[in-house]
Amino acid sequence: MPGQRRLSKNEQATIISRYGMRCFIDDQLITSAGDLEFETLVPSAPPAATPLEHLVPICRFHRQRKGMLTPTEYRDLLQLEAFFATPSPRYLDDIIRAKGRTPGQPLPHTLTADATAITLAFADGAKTVSLYICPVTSWPYFYALLPIQHLQNDRDLQPRPLRHLPLWGLYKHFQNHTQLTPSICRFDEKGALLLFDGQHKAAAQIWAGHAAVECKVYVQPDASRIRDTNMEAHQSYRQMSFYAYELTKKYADIFGENWQSYLAVEGAKSESGFVKFLANVKKMPIAKAKKEIARAIHWRILNDPANRLNSFILETNPVHRQPLSYQQVEKAFFAPFLSPIPTTAEFHSEEDLRETEEHNLIRLMTLVAEEGLVGCWHPQRADAEQQRAERLFALGALRAWLRVLRDVLYVSLRLYLQGPEEAQRVLYRELTEAQFAELRACIRRIIAHPVWTAPEASGQDLTRSESKAMALLKRHGLVAEWVLQESRGA
Repeated sequence: MPGQRRLSKNEQATIISRYGMRCFIDDQLITSAGDLEFETLVPSAPPAATPLEHLVPICRFHRQRKGMLTPTEYRDLLQLEAFFATPSPRYLDDIIRAKGRTPGQPLPHTLTADATAITLAFADGAKTVSLYICPVTSWPYFYALLPIQHLQNDRDLQPRPLRHLPLWGLYKHFQNHTQLTPSICRFDEKGALLLFDGQHKAAAQIWAGHAAVECKVYVQPDASRIRDTNMEAHQSYRQMSFYAYELTKKYADIFGENWQSYLAVEGAKSESGFVKFLANVKKMPIAKAKKEIARAIHWRILNDPANRLNSFILETNPVHRQPLSYQQVEKAFFAPFLSPIPTTAEFHSEEDLRETEEHNLIRLMTLVAEEGLVGCWHPQRADAEQQRAERLFALGALRAWLRVLRDVLYVSLRLYLQGPEEAQRVLYRELTEAQFAELRACIRRIIAHPVWTAPEASGQDLTRSESKAMALLKRHGLVAEWVLQESRGA
């Protein structure tokens, strides 16, 4: 257990008596003592001072694959991926059910005689909270910490489904940050408690195990006026749920006032529009504007907690010798797999698949890490496994075989029927779980190819030259046609 206290047999037995021989991540039985490891739930604690109650059993498979996530975070991430692995859209109500509660349970309430407070009849006792009056609409409202079983999604005022990446981002955010503003609800005329603003915020906290959520609640407001208010409040963002959360926060950090100024301009918003804004209004060279947008996209991908390649990039994990640098990732992954910047698609329109593309690339990078680096990269050793990993992730070689993989995708997805330009957009589309499974299999075939143990594969060509590395792969038959043939024969 690197970086943790050494456990005696008695201490291990104590932990196993609490959890059984089951992995904390998926509750599956650990059948071999050699696969049993222990991991702390509180990684910031000094290893020698970690109490037994903070240690859990975990199988070697999941320990190797969880990266920098805590066992609880990794468990929640896998469960969240399974939650979204359905063709049906997901809403707040589904999150509440997934956590074992029934949404929409009545919350009896009565106004005090002087209408300055409201009494809420919770299961564990009544609580009276102050009422406030909106000076514009005269609607009464209150603030309260509400048990999640009383909440349900307001499908009239909040028809949009939950989205995977923003939800996971907020889940991570709330691990270390408080909720600055409440989710907003209304009691309708039937007494139902409907949440219409802050659905992702509430869902993220519920997924993290919160039994109650901080809310602002209007008491029987005019629903049509609330709808108009909600639309007006979001007008400058054009109902861009992903960009309202991700880009407003992250682009603003990078672009500052430029991004806020662009959002204030009337009309549709797009990457192309932002480039033109920077060029025409801010007098920024177009090439620089494109690079700034690319940098923001790269930042999101590299900092996504689901990206397991992060642990092997020097700039993000400089503790040990790493196989990759940011520059290598930029050349090997971003250049061939991100569609050209900028796109003309309006943000959050049906044609805007940038978020989908980013998610696909994160999954591809994670597959590459899991198949080629996790459990294989150990620079302190000089065995055959480490030698193969070093050859695979030498810059020239990595760029060469990833382009082979891109060509495999281009053919297997039949993108040639749409035109050669689709070779630059292979991930700019929805991919099924079956297609990701095949992508993993293709990566395994490439990594298992005998070229990586060939004597000439140890030369400088793999490190410095993509063209020479590609020529070496071709001489040994590692081309897209071979990968596809192996796939058909599997």
